[in-house]
Amino acid sequence: MSDMRLDQRFLNWGVFFILLGAIPLAVSQGWITGDAINGWWRFWPLILIGIGVGLLLRRTAFHFVGGLIVAATFGLMFGSLLAGGVAGGIGIGWNCSPGRGGTAFTSQGGTLGANGSVSLEMSCGDLTANAAAGTGWTLAGSSPNGQPPRVEASADRLSIRPQQRDFFASFDSPGENWTVGLPTDPTLGLSATLNAGSARLNLGGMHLQDLSLTTNAGSTVVDLTGASLPTFSWTVNAGSSKITLPTASMTGSATVNAGSLGICVPPGAGVRIQSSSILASNNFGERGLIQTGSTWTSSGYVEAPVKIDLSVSANAGSVELDPSGGCT
Repeated sequence: MSDMRLDQRFLNWGVFFILLGAIPLAVSQGWITGDAINGWWRFWPLILIGIGVGLLLRRTAFHFVGGLIVAATFGLMFGSLLAGGVAGGIGIGWNCSPGRGGTAFTSQGGTLGANGSVSLEMSCGDLTANAAAGTGWTLAGSSPNGQPPRVEASADRLSIRPQQRDFFASFDSPGENWTVGLPTDPTLGLSATLNAGSARLNLGGMHLQDLSLTTNAGSTVVDLTGASLPTFSWTVNAGSSKITLPTASMTGSATVNAGSLGICVPPGAGVRIQSSSILASNNFGERGLIQTGSTWTSSGYVEAPVKIDLSVSANAGSVELDPSGGCT
């Protein structure tokens, strides 16, 4: 039998990626607090120490130790930076803490036809979207300089994106704050991307043909109670997200990287989940699902009038079905 040996060519990268994912996971699970990683930049002297150790040991069998220290430090620093979105304190690029003020911009509005698409992209700020009866959409809120977001609107399309901001000049400026009203009458394809900050999407009563969500270093809560939706997809990167599904059969997919996702399903719904994970956790067994290989199925799935089929991939993250704290 041959001895197992570590390939030192990839050892540093392995340590880096383990810490890059482990720190956001630990924050999202509450194992460490956000305050513990707020001073991530203070670890930089360890890089110099690692370089010094590497020089001292360069002609010994322990020459790799210095590189490990440097790799671990970078993993710790960047993992803490990503975890800021989970903790809600650091943000990426700007300070996105709530309550930082801003200047109100001029409200806008319009109408959508029977079918169309809506795209929302928020970077560094708070987004609230509410469903409203009719065909009209609205936008109100504030920004650091009172300048409204970029809006492209027609009878069948609505796109709302933030204005370009200078990274260094905006580091300590207020974040965006938007309130968007979306109509319930049209049938819409909706995509929403959150980059650092928080988003709450109250979409009850909307007619959605598909829903695509991306959360990067932020917190997103979606309520689909009373909505119609055949399919959805969600990607969570170093963030936390929760979704309440409507009482309707549907399919969905979710990818969670160094973050957490909570999924609340309607009572009595049959649930089947195809799951793959690396350094991840779930509570499917605790919620009564039966595992067969990589598939988790509720006991009453076949007879259930409402069937929910999900494909879930988690990497250094967690996925919870009907989390104890709910999805609000």
